[in-house]
Amino acid sequence: MTTDYRKADPKYTAFVPHTAEEAIDLFFRFKRGGLRPEHHPETFVWVSRALDVEEGEKFEEWLCAPQGVSASPTMAYTVDPRIEAERLQLVKEAEARDAADRLDEMTISEEEHDEKEEPDVEMFTPSAR
Repeated sequence: MTTDYRKADPKYTAFVPHTAEEAIDLFFRFKRGGLRPEHHPETFVWVSRALDVEEGEKFEEWLCAPQGVSASPTMAYTVDPRIEAERLQLVKEAEARDAADRLDEMTISEEEHDEKEEPDVEMFTPSAR
């Protein structure tokens, strides 16, 4: 297989990629050429049209995780003990409030269920016209 010398031009997009690397390169050439984000799905299909199964899997893996998948997940930050203590205190207070609200909802007040006296309403008889 000979190398296409025209690929040296960063604006050249008239090639069919046969490896995941070439497909990613072609996608970024289109992107640098002004490809709009709403056209990315169709472009992914277009640049991967000639990839075999193995290269297609590599391209799909790149689509899902461009930086690669780490075997050991790392935290982006370390937990500040003061903030964590405050968070736990707020959770405790919120749960206590919720429990009190539930208890209030379950309590039956006898005053609410007493028969209320209806206000005196004077009845008017319709007048004959």
